[in-house]
Amino acid sequence: MKHISSLRPLASTFASSICLTGLIAFSAAAQEGDTVTLSTVVVSATKSPVSRDQLTQSVTVISGDELRAHGVARVSDALQLVPGVTVAQNGSFGSVSSLFLRGGESRYTKVLIDGVAVNQSGGFFDFSHLTTDNVERIEIVRGPSSVLYGADAVTGVIQVFTRQGRGPLALSTAARGGTYGTFDGEVGISGSSGGIGYTLDGGAHRTDGLLSFNNEYSNGTLSGSMSATPRPGTVARLTARYSSAEFHYPTDYTGAPVDSNSYRVQHRLTVGLDAGAQITSVVRAQLLAGTNELSDLTEDIAIPFGASSQVHSADMSRGHRRSVEGRLLFALPAATTINVGVEYVSEKETSTNTVGAVGSQTSPVSRFAAERSDRAVYAEVLGSLRNRLSYTVAARVDDNSDYASYSTCRLGTSIPVSTGTRLHASWSTAFSAPAFSQLRPTLYTVGSPDLTPEHSRSWEAGIGHTLASGFARISASYFNQRFRDLIQYVSGGPPSFLGSYANLTEAESNGYEGEIEITPPGIVSGSASLTRATPKVTRISSAYVGDLTVGQALIRRPTHSGTVSLSIAPKPASLSVTASYIGKRPDVDFAQFPSPTVTLPAYVRLDAGGAFELWRGSGNSSLAVTARAENALNRRYETVLRFPAPGRVILIGARFNGSL
Repeated sequence: MKHISSLRPLASTFASSICLTGLIAFSAAAQEGDTVTLSTVVVSATKSPVSRDQLTQSVTVISGDELRAHGVARVSDALQLVPGVTVAQNGSFGSVSSLFLRGGESRYTKVLIDGVAVNQSGGFFDFSHLTTDNVERIEIVRGPSSVLYGADAVTGVIQVFTRQGRGPLALSTAARGGTYGTFDGEVGISGSSGGIGYTLDGGAHRTDGLLSFNNEYSNGTLSGSMSATPRPGTVARLTARYSSAEFHYPTDYTGAPVDSNSYRVQHRLTVGLDAGAQITSVVRAQLLAGTNELSDLTEDIAIPFGASSQVHSADMSRGHRRSVEGRLLFALPAATTINVGVEYVSEKETSTNTVGAVGSQTSPVSRFAAERSDRAVYAEVLGSLRNRLSYTVAARVDDNSDYASYSTCRLGTSIPVSTGTRLHASWSTAFSAPAFSQLRPTLYTVGSPDLTPEHSRSWEAGIGHTLASGFARISASYFNQRFRDLIQYVSGGPPSFLGSYANLTEAESNGYEGEIEITPPGIVSGSASLTRATPKVTRISSAYVGDLTVGQALIRRPTHSGTVSLSIAPKPASLSVTASYIGKRPDVDFAQFPSPTVTLPAYVRLDAGGAFELWRGSGNSSLAVTARAENALNRRYETVLRFPAPGRVILIGARFNGSL
């Protein structure tokens, strides 16, 4: 295909940028607290690191070591085990993967990589190409976070952190292969010396896919970090992550395999800087900056409806999101911390659609270009009364060039009621920004410049108990969410028949989550969770003319879901088994017209991973064989109607870790 070559210079530029970052970066950590025990300290739920027990919202932390031990290669697979999270994937590996958190829309979760937001305009993020290569931990904040991160953090935040270098220079390598012609490989180095920490890691993934033709998928990821402490109280961290993915898909919108040459290519570069300095004994300054550069290409050769010969079509889009944020942290008496900051964000998106006869130069059919900026100011107060009752008070104002300014806030508290037992409660507001393609004219729609952001009001209350020995933690939460001014498509009439968008509906999603984590001394640990949510339409404007009805359940989100996980590590072996349950959920059958709502059946998926250590040398050097079984029971199920999920996947490989 002609357009592949047009992307190679861009890929080369991105790769060069990553390498340059890894060689000359002077980097840095947001807070010195980042280096403490990450299982109990969270940095994504507030502007300052806070112990998980003091948080006023529900949070899950997944360590990179845990992911590697279980053999999990895709972030989406890791997130499916988090309470309240549902992932819908359009079939084979590399296909579009949408995430729904606590029953909200797929555009309601803010996704960050080392503090850099990677959502598209309008909030959607495709998880299909995000791998666990070089990941140190993933933090999932369940609940509104617009007061911290602005637009799109309506039902929560997912932040992926890159590994930091510690200790002597070390090498880690891993490779495995198996079902569907799958190959996964990774090699990385890490270490620290003289106050400088560093990592550099490359990962490669490929598969032939589920279907018999045109279903290949490949992904290459290069990531690195550098951190430095030039003087006491001053720290800096620079991270970069570049990924290049190519997905071939023969299916049309109904799931039928009919196309032998359609494919999609994506390149993404994310670079983040986080630097801080202690100004006085009570004042700390923090600077954060980042960029997310994205390029997408979709190409196809087919015979369009009504045509008699093949046509070559290509859709090319590029965009970026760049941000800079400065804040001051005041450490006051009575365990009070005040964060005051400002943030500036610029977004840009361009796209070109071209069509032409096969073998000839394609001609542009349409071009689209849009950009906007956002200025925000915020304040957050974190405190603890008599070292017992913890509280959060925060407010933020976003002033966007595309829509009117919007204010958000949060009130929360965490209260100890007995030894090891705490209650928490919070009330928050949040909003999701309209997409560029909704506000401005496109080939298929007229512009809708009067759109307002979708917004929400949410509250939650919960209880958590940790046994005195610390080997078990039990928690439960109830959440109540109201979504207003949801944006809906409006069909157009004569003469142009171009559609538009309008704020026309309201919805809610209420429910509860329960978790238990058991980590006794010894070789056995486990966890379990259960979620119940009821996302549904609650109000429809009289101007709405679509198929939604009041009380209708929102598609692809189950009412019930849960997981059970067990890990056993008798040296020199380790084994983990996870069972996940996804209940019945509605979907739409686009193969029929008019398209009816159908019910996807419930299913249970069983995954297992293990390793056997063949050799252990001095220090942490080791060589192990690894194995992983995904969908081990070979269950047939669909997360999107007419797009079957992968069957049983068996992967066998080896892993080496050692000092150099």
